[in-house]
Amino acid sequence: MRQLPQSMLDVAHEYGRMYRYPKGQLIHTRGDSKPGLSIIVKGVVKVGNFDLEGRYQLTALLKEGDTFGEFTLFTDLPRTHNATAFSDCEIILINQKQFAFWLAKQPIVAQYMLTNISEKLHTVLELLDDIKRLPTHVRLAKVLLSLCIEQETTNLTIRQSDCAELLGLTVLSTHKALKTLNNLELIQSYYGGIAVSELDRLKRFVSKHSSVLPLEY
Repeated sequence: MRQLPQSMLDVAHEYGRMYRYPKGQLIHTRGDSKPGLSIIVKGVVKVGNFDLEGRYQLTALLKEGDTFGEFTLFTDLPRTHNATAFSDCEIILINQKQFAFWLAKQPIVAQYMLTNISEKLHTVLELLDDIKRLPTHVRLAKVLLSLCIEQETTNLTIRQSDCAELLGLTVLSTHKALKTLNNLELIQSYYGGIAVSELDRLKRFVSKHSSVLPLEY
C-alpha cells in the first residue's frame, strides 16, 4: 500500500491526537462505529478477524506511514476488522472535524487519499479474482513474490502458519501448496523461513499461471 509521505506525516501531528499502544493492545474491534483516520507513526499494526470458532484470520500487517479507517471519514459504516498493536505503536487519530480542517489547509491531502483508496481497491479486486480462479500454490507464489519485492529480499522470514493466515487457508492446504512450489524448485522452505530460488523465475511462473493478461506498472 502507498504510505503517507514523510512531509505529510510530519504535519499530521498538528491535526490529530497521538495515541500510544503497547504490543498486544487492542486498538479497535470489528463493529466499532467511532470514525477517524489512523496514521501509524511508529510500530506495526495487525489487522484481521476471528471466525465463530475463535480462529484468527490475518488480513494485513501495517507499518509506519500506513493508514487505516479511511472509509469511516466519509460513511457511517462500522469498522470491518480488529486492529491490534503487533509491536509498541504510536498512532495519530484524526477525527472527521480535524480531517476537514486538515483538508482545508492542505488540499493535496485529498489527492493522496484518493490515490491510496484506489490502490487498496485495486489490491482487493486482484485478491478476489485470485481466490475465484487460481489454484492454491499459484496464489501462494503471488504472495511470496509480493513479499520479496516489498522486503527487497529472496529470503523471507515467514512461517507456514503465517502463509496460511495470509491466504485464509488451513495449515494443511498451505503445506501442500508449499510442497508443490518446492517440487517445482521455485522455493526452498525451512524452519521459520522460505528462500526463493530465483526471483525472475518466480515472476515468470506467476505471470504464466495467472491466466490473465499481465499488468504493466
